[in-house]
Amino acid sequence: MPNITTTSTTSSSSVADAARHCVDFHGYNCTGPSLAEHSRPVVLVVISVFIAATILSNLLIISSVAFFRQLQTHTNILALSLAVSDCCIGVLVMPLRMMGTVYNCWYYDYSFCNVFYFVDYTLCNSSIFHLSCIAYDRYVAICDPLRYTQRVTDRALVAMLLVSWLGAALFTSPSLLSFSPQLAPSSIEREGCPDDCLFSVDVSLHFFYGASPYFITMLVIMAVYARIYHVARKQARQIKAASSSSSKVQQVGGGGGGDGGDDGGGGGGSEQQRVSSMRREHNATVTLGSIIAVFFLSWLPFFIIVLVFPFVGNFDVEYEVATWMGYISSAVNPLLYASFNRQFRGAFRKILSLTMFRAGARNAKLSE
Repeated sequence: MPNITTTSTTSSSSVADAARHCVDFHGYNCTGPSLAEHSRPVVLVVISVFIAATILSNLLIISSVAFFRQLQTHTNILALSLAVSDCCIGVLVMPLRMMGTVYNCWYYDYSFCNVFYFVDYTLCNSSIFHLSCIAYDRYVAICDPLRYTQRVTDRALVAMLLVSWLGAALFTSPSLLSFSPQLAPSSIEREGCPDDCLFSVDVSLHFFYGASPYFITMLVIMAVYARIYHVARKQARQIKAASSSSSKVQQVGGGGGGDGGDDGGGGGGSEQQRVSSMRREHNATVTLGSIIAVFFLSWLPFFIIVLVFPFVGNFDVEYEVATWMGYISSAVNPLLYASFNRQFRGAFRKILSLTMFRAGARNAKLSE
């Protein structure tokens, strides 16, 4: 997220001074950058590796869902779209943020600062909207599974994707009309130095556009997942009981019972299919719940700073650390998929081992 300065509705003075500027490239008497010159190459390398990991890991998710037919479910298509958003953050936002973090300087055109704000806010809001749609998908799948195919249709999926992308852009657009870029030399006396990508925004808009989507969505998703957790616990007990019953039947009956075919006797096949379906939905819910939790925990320090910034003052170092903590959520999602979801783990293994290029790999049955 970009740097923000706020202005009160009753005062034209800036609430906080901007302390980080381009002292190495301009002749102004400005406060120096926070990073010592000898430490910059190390920080550049570390952040560059982090950016590359973010891009490549999300491309791994995108490739898995796009290639393997078994993963092409409504839930996973939402996960793919979220991965596209995270990948765009790695490509479009992080490199520019890295230069600002290391050199405290905006090297680009003034108008591009406005574009950077728009892209950064849109992608962040897009992630939040994606997580809301994922929470809805999981709620229906766990709490109302019999009507899942009726409620989460192809049309509903398209609507959720449009809300996640177009809705995020439309939500962000009005806020840009209220931003005033502080880049021109005339702002030296007020802000300290030119050529830093800062915006001055009214306090009320600062709260509405900056923090409200995060906190409102977090509270709603917490309530939804509390309900999901309650139902999922019941399902977990059912899965355990069904698995125990199935093993006892196999021990006593030896898998016989003529009419049951390969799945066992007495209609046991349908019961096993139901348990298998419940187990898949349960695993998907745990995985996506972990992704949601990591996202909100990663961005929590940043949005706390956003809330207290107009009243307390400037948080140079804290702001930069909190911003990069937020970006962590864009990089760790593949680790969560690999940790909790066997199908994704199997897909990752096939992609990284290049066995995806073998004949029939697209339709291969991944581990469950």
